[in-house]
Amino acid sequence: MVKGLGLGGMERLLSESIPYLSTDRFEYEVAYFTPWKDDVVPVFADAGLTVHCLEITNDVSVTALGKVRSLIRTGEYEIVHTHSPMPSTFARVGSPRTRIVHTEHSLPASRNRLTRFANRVTYPFCDAVISVSRVVDREVNRGWPKPRISTVIHGGIDERAVAGVETADVRAIRAGLEIPPEAIIVGNVAHLRKQKGHEVWLEAARDVVAELPETFFIVVGREKEAGYQDELERRASTLGIADNVRFVGFQPDPYPYLASFDVFLMASEFEGFPISLVEAMAMGRPVVATDVGGVTEALGPERAGLTAPAGDHRSLAAHVIALLGDEKARLQLGTRAKNRVSTEFTIEHMVERVEGLYDELLAD
Repeated sequence: MVKGLGLGGMERLLSESIPYLSTDRFEYEVAYFTPWKDDVVPVFADAGLTVHCLEITNDVSVTALGKVRSLIRTGEYEIVHTHSPMPSTFARVGSPRTRIVHTEHSLPASRNRLTRFANRVTYPFCDAVISVSRVVDREVNRGWPKPRISTVIHGGIDERAVAGVETADVRAIRAGLEIPPEAIIVGNVAHLRKQKGHEVWLEAARDVVAELPETFFIVVGREKEAGYQDELERRASTLGIADNVRFVGFQPDPYPYLASFDVFLMASEFEGFPISLVEAMAMGRPVVATDVGGVTEALGPERAGLTAPAGDHRSLAAHVIALLGDEKARLQLGTRAKNRVSTEFTIEHMVERVEGLYDELLAD
């Protein structure tokens, strides 16, 4: 159960899990609140999963609670696994006889006050909570009684999708964006919203262009705050780098874009566990990112990427410039990143661990 089925990192994580689900052991159904956030609904439907749209436009209402309670009672589910705080809140208070599993995808600070309050107050009613990183686990359990099971399960990458990227796809992207075949590309994949630090990202881009004028910058992502893309485009113009920056909007398959990057640059203010960063690692891209949330955890002891403090555009740019001037270092860092993902962050491993948790709960 989720609030929406648009195309964010969490929604793609769920849809890409489908081929790895143990449908011989579990019968899966999917429910979501917001009717217009339905991008990945066809993926679930085409796989034969029943999808329920609860048509809840105000998720702080008695009506929302009634719809969630009715669905759970009618479906007679043994487990309800929630991935958004408000749907989880209603499931916890509306189905006392059903085992509730909740995955925390973000740090509590990223939520509004009402959502944080509702999540906190009903948190002990969960049977199990999965956090997507250790830093999220620490924050959600700080000062509150833990559910019986509290664990960390990182998000995973579908390696088959990574392997399916063709060289022709990359050439087509460059041609379509009028970027020369030999030009260097630094890119980012993230929704356009303040949290992702795009202003700092553009300032780092300005610093890089000052040293390496032929570098291009690609921003892949859907606008999540009205007018924000226009604001960023004006900022790029003010910084004098408008000709070097391409805003390409939402892309249903980000992997060809990731494959076109020479360096993946992320300037987020905070993150739970950044799936787009892990996707870049899976593509063998060298990563430069702000040291926030689960970023260091994703990069691991192998130091499969370079980090800088949040808001520090100069340090981010310095890392990028150093990598662009050293092809050997880029290849080594990209190889370490790809190996780490293959070992630690496959979607198959993620599903296996989640279903193991289901088995544990059902065995009680």
